[in-house]
Amino acid sequence: MPRRKHEVNPNINVSEVDGNAPSESKLKDSSVPDSISETLIKNWSRFIQVLDMLFDGILIIQDGLITRTNQGFLSMTEYKAEEIIGRKISNLDGWKELDLTLAKVVSEQIVSFETVVPRKYSLPVSATVRALRVSSGSSSVLFAVIAGMTENEPASANLLRSAERYRSLFESVQDLIFTKDKDLKFSDVNPAMGNTFGLPPSEIIGCTSEQIYGHEVGTRIREWDIRVLSGETIEDEHAVVVKGERLIFHDIRVPIRNSAGNIVGVCGICRNVTERRPPEPKSSIYSYGYRSKAMKDTMELASQAASKDSILLLQGESGSGKDHLAKWIHDHSKRFGSRFLTINCATVPHELAESELFGHESGAFTGAASRKRGLLELAEGGTLLLNEIGELSPSLQSKLLVFLDTKSFHRLGGEKNVHVDARIVAATHRDLEEEVSAGRFSKALFYRLNVFPILVPPLRNRIEDIPMLSRELIAKVAMEMNLSGIPRLDGETLKELTLYDWPGNVRELRNVLEKGLILWQSGRLKLDVPSPDLQTEDWFLRVDMPPGAKLSELTKGVVRSICVEAIRRNGGNRSAAARSIGISRDSLYRHLRRDS
Repeated sequence: MPRRKHEVNPNINVSEVDGNAPSESKLKDSSVPDSISETLIKNWSRFIQVLDMLFDGILIIQDGLITRTNQGFLSMTEYKAEEIIGRKISNLDGWKELDLTLAKVVSEQIVSFETVVPRKYSLPVSATVRALRVSSGSSSVLFAVIAGMTENEPASANLLRSAERYRSLFESVQDLIFTKDKDLKFSDVNPAMGNTFGLPPSEIIGCTSEQIYGHEVGTRIREWDIRVLSGETIEDEHAVVVKGERLIFHDIRVPIRNSAGNIVGVCGICRNVTERRPPEPKSSIYSYGYRSKAMKDTMELASQAASKDSILLLQGESGSGKDHLAKWIHDHSKRFGSRFLTINCATVPHELAESELFGHESGAFTGAASRKRGLLELAEGGTLLLNEIGELSPSLQSKLLVFLDTKSFHRLGGEKNVHVDARIVAATHRDLEEEVSAGRFSKALFYRLNVFPILVPPLRNRIEDIPMLSRELIAKVAMEMNLSGIPRLDGETLKELTLYDWPGNVRELRNVLEKGLILWQSGRLKLDVPSPDLQTEDWFLRVDMPPGAKLSELTKGVVRSICVEAIRRNGGNRSAAARSIGISRDSLYRHLRRDS
């Protein structure tokens, strides 16, 4: 029931309210039982302190005279203590009705009733009174607790009206509304939530999130609820499979506080936004089907990364597919269903980058008319890809380092500490160790990011994957272009694709395929594949040396790359390629198959 808060009347001093503790002889003369008088004498000071802590008004009436009240009652009635203490209720202006009602309390049982309590300067206040009379012989003490409500409406009617409005709203809205206790068990759910899960609300109440959503999703929801119990307000999006259908919910969770301000539970509102969010296509990268050893090794590391929740650093040349690999890892992690957001740090102006990442408060800078949530907040529960992280300014590198260590940050222009549960995946085409040595990248941030590095190989080091990649890209681009069919590549065209070294990697391959699809009318797809420069004598090979690599493994890779280059220079003629490097054709095939 809502309680009326009060402030200490500046005209009241402690001595006026507390007075002096009653003497033992006075209590004896009043014929109050010995047990009561001894308790009051011994604990009087503590008793007065407890009375003044209450928001409700307290009246103690002994033999018709008001002997004690508290600050709650004085604030409610606008009287001073000296205007009430020692007087009969019937002698106070407008108090006759309350006096008559209290006179009817004759038993030693608690009696509740509604009445009107006069106030000195304002209109009377309707109130609920709970009273108890303790009698002994010819003397009696009446204790009354008075809860003031409104000036116009009886207390029970006001409470009933509030409850009816709450229940009407609770049961009629289409959003899912629930409350949980401190043990994170559902204490109340609305019909919309019961209908969504196909369960009557009575079967949901008393259950945990794990019992309703399943272990994996329920455990993640429990982590959010624990943060709410610590005082946070959390807004997130997540996916749940309900009756075989994947639904996306936008949740807001806030703490429930009692009248003393203590957190006693969680309240949540969930909105089904499945139709508002088009289904996100899963990454076209697969953990199987790749023929090249380089990509098989990369996907093995990616699978391990997806099963954990640590920071990732993806390295590789521009266009090699780092962003697609990051999406694949997200899709196969426990965060799948929550948001996957990405920002290219190289394309965001430095003066706006902080606001984009961390958000800003209203008035933080010219044009900041309202508060804005940054990408880190929007990625709550999901994954944020920081592409080209090597382009971040030094100040943002420092702020990002703090977030990675604490999972919290301040919005631009803000003072409140914002906590976020988001996985960070960083990607770059730069050699960050060289950047650190040159003083362009923070050493501390590099060590924090370099927890689990994954190298995405360039396309020229995995030409065996070109046929499969080409077919996947053709199907994807044809769908995006709404083509009536999906053309096929002939063997000769595939051979041309494998002879080119693709300095632009997968991005360049897609561009060639997309151009061919634009010009395609019918039949097989014809492509304008860049011709390898057969006259070029200079040739460069980058050798990747992962930790623990053996010399024999590195040598195999170098030999194989030389064989591939020889084939390219000889226009795809493998016999001529073998002769050009002084080996037999069988040896050439053996070197090519060794790492496949």
